[in-house]
Amino acid sequence: MMEKNDSLAKIREIISQHQNIVLCGHTNPDGDAIGACLALAASLHKGGKMVQVLLEPYGKKYNMIPNSTLIVEKEVVTEVELFIALDCGDIGRFQGIENIFRSAKHTVNIDHHISNSYFGEYNYVEEAASSTSEIVFKLLKGYFPLDGEIASALYAGLIYDTGGFRHTSTTPFTMQVAGELMNYDIPFTKIYNALFDSRNFSEMKIMGRAFDKAERYFDGRVICSSITMGDIEDCKGTNKELDAIINYLKGVNDTKIACFLYEKNDMDVKASFRGNDGYDVCALAQKFGGGGHVKAAGCTIAAPIAKAKEMVFAEIEKML
Repeated sequence: MMEKNDSLAKIREIISQHQNIVLCGHTNPDGDAIGACLALAASLHKGGKMVQVLLEPYGKKYNMIPNSTLIVEKEVVTEVELFIALDCGDIGRFQGIENIFRSAKHTVNIDHHISNSYFGEYNYVEEAASSTSEIVFKLLKGYFPLDGEIASALYAGLIYDTGGFRHTSTTPFTMQVAGELMNYDIPFTKIYNALFDSRNFSEMKIMGRAFDKAERYFDGRVICSSITMGDIEDCKGTNKELDAIINYLKGVNDTKIACFLYEKNDMDVKASFRGNDGYDVCALAQKFGGGGHVKAAGCTIAAPIAKAKEMVFAEIEKML
Protein backbone atom coordinates (compact mmCIF):
# COMPACT_ATOMS: atom_id res chain seq x y z
CA MET A 1 0.00 0.00 0.00
CA MET A 2 1.36 3.39 -0.91
CA GLU A 3 1.98 5.65 2.05
CA LYS A 4 0.32 8.77 0.76
CA ASN A 5 -0.70 11.69 2.89
CA ASP A 6 -3.43 14.08 1.88
CA SER A 7 -3.33 17.68 3.07
CA LEU A 8 -5.40 18.95 6.00
CA ALA A 9 -7.10 21.21 3.44
CA LYS A 10 -8.17 18.12 1.49
CA ILE A 11 -9.50 16.44 4.67
CA ARG A 12 -11.50 19.60 5.50
CA GLU A 13 -12.92 19.64 1.98
CA ILE A 14 -14.01 15.97 2.23
CA ILE A 15 -15.64 16.58 5.63
CA SER A 16 -17.44 19.68 4.33
CA GLN A 17 -18.90 17.70 1.41
CA HIS A 18 -20.61 15.11 3.64
CA GLN A 19 -23.53 15.31 6.01
CA ASN A 20 -23.79 11.83 7.55
CA ILE A 21 -20.52 11.11 9.38
CA VAL A 22 -19.39 8.25 11.64
CA LEU A 23 -16.24 8.57 13.77
CA CYS A 24 -14.35 5.85 15.58
CA GLY A 25 -11.35 5.50 17.87
CA HIS A 26 -9.26 2.40 18.51
CA THR A 27 -10.32 -0.60 20.60
CA ASN A 28 -9.84 -0.14 24.37
CA PRO A 29 -9.83 3.65 23.86
CA ASP A 30 -7.49 5.93 25.79
CA GLY A 31 -7.61 9.66 26.53
CA ASP A 32 -6.36 10.69 23.10
CA ALA A 33 -8.75 8.45 21.14
CA ILE A 34 -11.72 9.60 23.24
CA GLY A 35 -10.69 13.28 23.28
CA ALA A 36 -10.06 13.42 19.53
CA CYS A 37 -13.32 11.62 18.66
CA LEU A 38 -15.58 13.62 20.97
CA ALA A 39 -13.95 16.95 20.05
CA LEU A 40 -14.25 16.42 16.29
CA ALA A 41 -17.76 14.97 16.64
CA ALA A 42 -18.97 17.89 18.79
CA SER A 43 -17.51 20.41 16.36
CA LEU A 44 -19.14 18.81 13.31
CA HIS A 45 -22.42 18.37 15.21
CA LYS A 46 -22.33 22.04 16.16
CA GLY A 47 -21.77 22.80 12.48
CA GLY A 48 -25.06 21.07 11.64
CA LYS A 49 -23.86 17.63 10.57
CA MET A 50 -25.37 14.28 11.52
CA VAL A 51 -22.61 12.66 13.62
CA GLN A 52 -22.32 9.29 15.36
CA VAL A 53 -19.30 8.12 17.39
CA LEU A 54 -18.28 4.48 17.85
CA LEU A 55 -16.19 3.93 20.99
CA GLU A 56 -15.99 0.88 23.25
CA PRO A 57 -16.91 1.40 26.92
CA TYR A 58 -14.07 3.18 28.73
CA GLY A 59 -12.84 3.85 32.27
CA LYS A 60 -14.62 6.30 34.59
CA LYS A 61 -11.72 8.73 34.64
CA TYR A 62 -12.54 9.74 31.07
CA ASN A 63 -16.12 10.74 31.97
CA MET A 64 -15.03 14.37 32.30
CA ILE A 65 -14.47 14.52 28.53
CA PRO A 66 -17.64 16.29 27.27
CA ASN A 67 -20.18 15.19 24.64
CA SER A 68 -20.20 11.43 25.29
CA THR A 69 -23.91 11.58 24.34
CA LEU A 70 -22.72 11.46 20.70
CA ILE A 71 -21.51 7.87 21.23
CA VAL A 72 -23.85 5.21 19.81
CA GLU A 73 -24.04 1.41 19.75
CA LYS A 74 -22.74 -0.02 16.48
CA GLU A 75 -26.15 -1.63 15.79
CA VAL A 76 -27.63 1.86 15.39
CA VAL A 77 -25.31 2.76 12.51
CA THR A 78 -26.90 2.10 9.13
CA GLU A 79 -25.81 4.04 6.07
CA VAL A 80 -22.45 5.81 6.28
CA GLU A 81 -21.45 8.53 3.85
CA LEU A 82 -18.14 9.34 5.53
CA PHE A 83 -16.25 7.25 8.10
CA ILE A 84 -13.43 8.98 10.01
CA ALA A 85 -11.00 6.79 11.96
CA LEU A 86 -9.04 8.64 14.64
CA ASP A 87 -5.92 7.42 16.47
CA CYS A 88 -6.09 4.00 14.73
CA GLY A 89 -2.90 2.55 13.25
CA ASP A 90 -4.70 0.00 11.09
CA ILE A 91 -8.08 -1.63 10.46
CA GLY A 92 -7.30 -4.31 13.05
CA ARG A 93 -7.59 -1.61 15.74
CA PHE A 94 -11.34 -1.19 15.08
CA GLN A 95 -12.37 -4.55 16.50
CA GLY A 96 -15.94 -5.41 15.57
CA ILE A 97 -16.75 -2.48 13.30
CA GLU A 98 -14.60 -3.31 10.25
CA ASN A 99 -17.78 -4.03 8.26
CA ILE A 100 -19.13 -0.53 8.99
CA PHE A 101 -15.82 0.98 7.82
CA ARG A 102 -15.89 -1.08 4.61
CA SER A 103 -19.53 -0.20 3.89
CA ALA A 104 -18.85 3.55 4.06
CA LYS A 105 -18.93 5.49 0.79
CA HIS A 106 -15.75 7.36 1.77
CA THR A 107 -13.15 6.88 4.51
CA VAL A 108 -10.66 9.16 6.26
CA ASN A 109 -7.77 8.08 8.51
CA ILE A 110 -6.30 10.69 10.91
CA ASP A 111 -3.50 9.46 13.15
CA HIS A 112 -0.02 10.01 14.61
CA HIS A 113 1.30 6.43 14.97
CA ILE A 114 4.53 5.59 13.13
CA SER A 115 3.08 2.12 12.40
CA ASN A 116 0.03 3.51 10.53
CA SER A 117 -0.83 1.47 7.42
CA TYR A 118 -2.55 4.30 5.47
CA PHE A 119 -5.78 2.29 5.23
CA GLY A 120 -8.13 5.18 4.42
CA GLU A 121 -9.26 6.47 1.07
CA TYR A 122 -7.94 9.78 2.44
CA ASN A 123 -5.13 9.79 5.00
CA TYR A 124 -3.55 12.38 7.25
CA VAL A 125 -0.84 10.76 9.37
CA GLU A 126 1.61 13.00 11.23
CA GLU A 127 4.12 10.95 13.21
CA ALA A 128 5.73 14.06 14.70
CA ALA A 129 2.44 15.14 16.31
CA SER A 130 2.18 14.54 20.06
CA SER A 131 -1.33 13.17 19.75
CA THR A 132 -4.26 12.79 17.40
CA SER A 133 -5.97 15.53 19.44
CA GLU A 134 -3.19 17.94 18.40
CA ILE A 135 -3.93 17.12 14.74
CA VAL A 136 -7.68 17.58 15.26
CA PHE A 137 -6.99 21.03 16.73
CA LYS A 138 -5.10 22.00 13.54
CA LEU A 139 -7.94 20.59 11.44
CA LEU A 140 -10.62 22.58 13.28
CA LYS A 141 -8.88 25.89 14.00
CA GLY A 142 -10.29 28.65 11.86
CA TYR A 143 -12.52 26.30 9.84
CA PHE A 144 -14.93 24.44 12.18
CA PRO A 145 -16.59 25.40 15.48
CA LEU A 146 -14.43 25.46 18.64
CA ASP A 147 -15.84 26.08 22.11
CA GLY A 148 -14.99 25.31 25.75
CA GLU A 149 -16.24 21.73 25.63
CA ILE A 150 -14.42 20.93 22.39
CA ALA A 151 -11.26 22.56 23.79
CA SER A 152 -11.58 20.50 27.00
CA ALA A 153 -11.76 17.27 25.02
CA LEU A 154 -8.71 18.22 22.94
CA TYR A 155 -6.76 19.25 26.04
CA ALA A 156 -7.56 15.89 27.67
CA GLY A 157 -6.26 14.03 24.62
CA LEU A 158 -3.19 16.22 24.42
CA ILE A 159 -2.12 15.79 28.03
CA TYR A 160 -3.00 12.10 28.08
CA ASP A 161 -0.77 11.19 25.16
CA THR A 162 2.12 13.38 26.31
CA GLY A 163 1.93 12.06 29.89
CA GLY A 164 1.26 15.61 31.09
CA PHE A 165 3.80 17.12 28.65
CA ARG A 166 6.57 14.74 29.80
CA HIS A 167 7.02 12.50 26.74
CA THR A 168 9.56 13.37 24.05
CA SER A 169 6.69 13.77 21.55
CA THR A 170 5.95 17.12 23.27
CA THR A 171 7.02 19.99 20.99
CA PRO A 172 6.89 23.78 21.26
CA PHE A 173 3.81 23.54 19.00
CA THR A 174 2.17 21.13 21.50
CA MET A 175 2.63 23.73 24.25
CA GLN A 176 1.30 26.46 21.95
CA VAL A 177 -1.83 24.36 21.28
CA ALA A 178 -2.28 23.79 25.04
CA GLY A 179 -2.06 27.55 25.59
CA GLU A 180 -4.63 28.27 22.89
CA LEU A 181 -6.99 25.67 24.37
CA MET A 182 -6.64 27.26 27.82
CA ASN A 183 -7.94 30.50 26.32
CA TYR A 184 -11.35 28.78 26.20
CA ASP A 185 -11.45 28.84 30.01
CA ILE A 186 -11.27 25.04 30.32
CA PRO A 187 -11.05 23.26 33.73
CA PHE A 188 -7.44 22.21 33.04
CA THR A 189 -6.61 21.29 36.66
CA LYS A 190 -9.69 19.08 36.91
CA ILE A 191 -8.81 17.36 33.61
CA TYR A 192 -5.21 16.70 34.73
CA ASN A 193 -6.29 15.35 38.12
CA ALA A 194 -8.92 13.05 36.60
CA LEU A 195 -6.38 11.54 34.19
CA PHE A 196 -3.29 11.28 36.39
CA ASP A 197 -4.10 11.79 40.05
CA SER A 198 -7.34 9.97 40.80
CA ARG A 199 -8.22 6.28 40.84
CA ASN A 200 -10.79 3.82 42.15
CA PHE A 201 -9.90 1.80 45.24
CA SER A 202 -9.94 -1.34 43.06
CA GLU A 203 -7.52 0.28 40.59
CA MET A 204 -5.11 1.02 43.43
CA LYS A 205 -5.36 -2.61 44.63
CA ILE A 206 -4.65 -3.94 41.12
CA MET A 207 -1.66 -1.61 40.82
CA GLY A 208 -0.34 -2.97 44.11
CA ARG A 209 -0.75 -6.52 42.82
CA ALA A 210 1.05 -5.67 39.57
CA PHE A 211 3.95 -4.01 41.41
CA ASP A 212 4.23 -6.98 43.76
CA LYS A 213 4.48 -9.36 40.78
CA ALA A 214 7.03 -7.25 38.87
CA GLU A 215 10.42 -8.83 38.20
CA ARG A 216 13.61 -7.77 36.46
CA TYR A 217 15.30 -9.72 33.67
CA PHE A 218 18.34 -9.48 31.39
CA ASP A 219 20.61 -7.99 34.09
CA GLY A 220 17.92 -5.53 35.17
CA ARG A 221 17.53 -3.99 31.74
CA VAL A 222 13.99 -5.37 31.36
CA ILE A 223 11.15 -5.14 33.87
CA CYS A 224 7.95 -7.13 33.46
CA SER A 225 4.72 -7.69 35.34
CA SER A 226 1.55 -9.53 34.47
CA ILE A 227 -2.02 -9.64 35.77
CA THR A 228 -4.49 -12.49 35.36
CA MET A 229 -8.28 -12.33 35.23
CA GLY A 230 -8.15 -13.91 38.71
CA ASP A 231 -6.04 -11.01 40.01
CA ILE A 232 -8.52 -8.49 38.59
CA GLU A 233 -11.41 -10.38 40.18
CA ASP A 234 -9.65 -10.59 43.57
CA CYS A 235 -9.25 -6.81 43.52
CA LYS A 236 -12.92 -6.38 42.48
CA GLY A 237 -11.76 -4.36 39.48
CA THR A 238 -11.94 -4.41 35.69
CA ASN A 239 -9.35 -4.46 32.91
CA LYS A 240 -10.21 -0.80 32.25
CA GLU A 241 -8.16 0.06 35.36
CA LEU A 242 -4.75 -1.04 34.18
CA ASP A 243 -3.35 1.63 31.90
CA ALA A 244 -1.28 3.51 34.51
CA ILE A 245 0.79 0.45 35.49
CA ILE A 246 3.19 0.38 32.52
CA ASN A 247 4.42 3.94 33.14
CA TYR A 248 5.30 3.14 36.75
CA LEU A 249 7.26 0.07 35.60
CA LYS A 250 9.07 2.19 33.02
CA GLY A 251 10.12 4.61 35.76
CA VAL A 252 12.25 2.06 37.64
CA ASN A 253 15.91 3.15 37.45
CA ASP A 254 18.11 1.54 34.77
CA THR A 255 15.13 0.03 32.95
CA LYS A 256 15.58 -0.08 29.18
CA ILE A 257 12.35 -1.93 28.28
CA ALA A 258 9.20 -2.24 30.40
CA CYS A 259 6.51 -4.86 29.66
CA PHE A 260 3.07 -5.30 31.14
CA LEU A 261 0.80 -8.20 30.19
CA TYR A 262 -2.77 -8.92 31.23
CA GLU A 263 -5.38 -11.52 30.37
CA LYS A 264 -8.21 -9.96 28.35
CA ASN A 265 -10.07 -13.30 28.22
CA ASP A 266 -9.27 -17.04 28.11
CA MET A 267 -7.70 -16.68 24.67
CA ASP A 268 -6.04 -13.27 24.48
CA VAL A 269 -3.28 -11.45 26.32
CA LYS A 270 -2.79 -7.70 25.93
CA ALA A 271 0.84 -6.58 26.09
CA SER A 272 2.07 -3.00 26.57
CA PHE A 273 5.67 -1.96 26.04
CA ARG A 274 7.73 1.14 26.88
CA GLY A 275 11.26 1.66 25.65
CA ASN A 276 14.09 3.97 26.61
CA ASP A 277 16.21 5.84 24.04
CA GLY A 278 17.54 3.42 21.45
CA TYR A 279 14.99 0.66 22.12
CA ASP A 280 12.29 0.47 19.45
CA VAL A 281 9.30 -1.17 21.12
CA CYS A 282 7.07 -0.42 18.10
CA ALA A 283 9.15 -2.96 16.15
CA LEU A 284 8.65 -5.39 19.06
CA ALA A 285 4.86 -4.91 19.03
CA GLN A 286 4.74 -5.29 15.24
CA LYS A 287 6.24 -8.79 15.58
CA PHE A 288 2.87 -9.71 17.16
CA GLY A 289 0.65 -7.72 14.79
CA GLY A 290 0.52 -4.64 17.03
CA GLY A 291 2.07 -1.19 16.71
CA GLY A 292 2.31 2.28 18.17
CA HIS A 293 5.30 4.56 18.70
CA VAL A 294 9.03 3.88 18.94
CA LYS A 295 8.95 4.36 22.73
CA ALA A 296 5.40 3.21 23.50
CA ALA A 297 3.56 0.37 21.78
CA GLY A 298 1.29 -2.60 22.35
CA CYS A 299 -0.26 -5.70 20.86
CA THR A 300 -2.65 -8.58 21.56
CA ILE A 301 -1.25 -12.11 21.63
CA ALA A 302 -3.49 -15.17 21.22
CA ALA A 303 -1.81 -17.42 23.80
CA PRO A 304 -1.95 -18.25 27.52
CA ILE A 305 -0.18 -15.59 29.60
CA ALA A 306 2.92 -17.70 30.43
CA LYS A 307 3.39 -18.58 26.76
CA ALA A 308 2.82 -14.95 25.67
CA LYS A 309 5.54 -13.83 28.08
CA GLU A 310 7.95 -16.45 26.66
CA MET A 311 7.21 -15.26 23.12
CA VAL A 312 7.82 -11.61 24.07
CA PHE A 313 11.06 -12.43 25.89
CA ALA A 314 12.36 -14.39 22.89
CA GLU A 315 11.96 -11.25 20.76
CA ILE A 316 13.43 -8.97 23.45
CA GLU A 317 16.49 -11.21 23.67
CA LYS A 318 17.09 -10.65 19.95
CA MET A 319 16.73 -6.89 20.46
CA LEU A 320 19.18 -6.79 23.33
